[in-house]
Amino acid sequence: MARLYLIRHAQSANNAIWDGSQNQVGRSPDPDITALGHRQAGILAEHLAHPQAEPRQRPFASDLEPRYALTQVYCSLMTRSILTAEYIASACGLELQALPDIFEKHGIYEIDDAGNLQGLPGPGRAYFEDRFARLQLPAEFDDAGWWNRPAEDEESFLLRMKNVVAQMRQRLQGSDDCIALVAHGDFIDQFVNELMGVVRYQPNYDNHWIGNWTFHNTSISRIDFVNGANIVVYLNRIDHLPNELVTW
Repeated sequence: MARLYLIRHAQSANNAIWDGSQNQVGRSPDPDITALGHRQAGILAEHLAHPQAEPRQRPFASDLEPRYALTQVYCSLMTRSILTAEYIASACGLELQALPDIFEKHGIYEIDDAGNLQGLPGPGRAYFEDRFARLQLPAEFDDAGWWNRPAEDEESFLLRMKNVVAQMRQRLQGSDDCIALVAHGDFIDQFVNELMGVVRYQPNYDNHWIGNWTFHNTSISRIDFVNGANIVVYLNRIDHLPNELVTW
């Protein structure tokens, strides 16, 4: 049986702006995490590394050890995801590997005066090698900028998610891996939709940051892959955080 833990990144500077003002004035195309986000990420990493942190979660699994026992840590190439995942990889003694296709919806972009999304180039290989020594980059990755294209539209996002889920399902079926995938709210929302065949109920998507599922910063969602089945064990688990550190 394989386990996949979908983990939303710690609070980013953009999350803090939205939480305080409910608008996007001052947003960054690729924000760092906040001081509070660093505290969240540290607590998350300590929790994931703890030998008693994952008690029995579903029937017919009484023989499992009460720990996460992560075998791999993956993240997107967005800074908030990498910074969060670094804490996890360090605490668990694992390498950290970037997956280019697990970025947040729309990619790297800015918003012009008319409210349109304008794609921007993400950093190149030298930036990541200089700043994130632990991060393993794709061999073909160069300095042209990892995004460097128009902002992703809805159709492209849904197609990408279909491909990502198909690849992850193929990767995990029949394995015993326990993977932490540090990603983003919209990404995790559509990952669950696609994996479980859930329709994107349109009234839930008519407002910014609204979806079928909601995910707090550093929330953990677990999906088991066993005998051809995909089992959602839990979504948006945040009991590792004290109340004062719970953010969106």
